[in-house]
Amino acid sequence: MTKNVFRSIIAAVIGIVVAFGLIWLAQYAGSEISPDAFDPDTGEVLIPVGSTIALLVGWFAGTFAGGWIAMRASAGTGAGWVVAGAVIGAALYRAATLDDAWWIMALGALVPLAAVWFAQRVAGTAAD
Repeated sequence: MTKNVFRSIIAAVIGIVVAFGLIWLAQYAGSEISPDAFDPDTGEVLIPVGSTIALLVGWFAGTFAGGWIAMRASAGTGAGWVVAGAVIGAALYRAATLDDAWWIMALGALVPLAAVWFAQRVAGTAAD
């Protein structure tokens, strides 16, 4: 029993590291393709659509890959859902601290949930 719990914890940690690494990579690519612009009149940083799309792709790809790895390594689904919870928590924290629009907050929860659900189907652990 403790061996399975330890295996799930390690799998979840590895999945979280993979997820956040891919999210960082997507955000970096998005900021290189369409960098933020500073508006001197209002003093605001204007985030272009390309960066927002890259963020959403990163949330999906990171949660999918991290969740899939965690589910395969732990031979169950729980570790993958922990990865999704970590991504959702970080997404909601980011949206709240940057005062994002309500739809970014909603997508911050929905995109990782959809990604981990899809990863669960692909990993073949849906019956666990």
